[in-house]
Amino acid sequence: MVAFKKETSGDLNGYIGSSLKLEGKLFFPGKVRFEGELQGELRGESLIIGEGGKIVGEVEAEEILCAGQVEGKLVCKNLNLKKTARIKGEIFTERLSVEEGARLEGQIRAGEGARTPPSEAEKGAS
Repeated sequence: MVAFKKETSGDLNGYIGSSLKLEGKLFFPGKVRFEGELQGELRGESLIIGEGGKIVGEVEAEEILCAGQVEGKLVCKNLNLKKTARIKGEIFTERLSVEEGARLEGQIRAGEGARTPPSEAEKGAS
């Protein structure tokens, strides 16, 4: 099981509130809690996608705790899906933890080395 300690406001480097709707690429250091909506790319170190968070696009981080929605690609070392998580797309992770009730639809590659998505050449060969 992936260990995520309960965050306090001092632990977070940033917070994207539920009233924000973003489009484009967002890069962040440290730990960020995301409750808004994004269409595009989100990349950083440690990400918490709250129940109100909705991302359409690509998400890449060392650690992701997801209680919200993602449609697209998730790439990370540690992925923890809470019971309210709704994922549609591709997941590439070394460690995966899923609570009962979470919904997954798509392709999952988990385990050592699975963090690197296949190249376009490998996709065409399969």
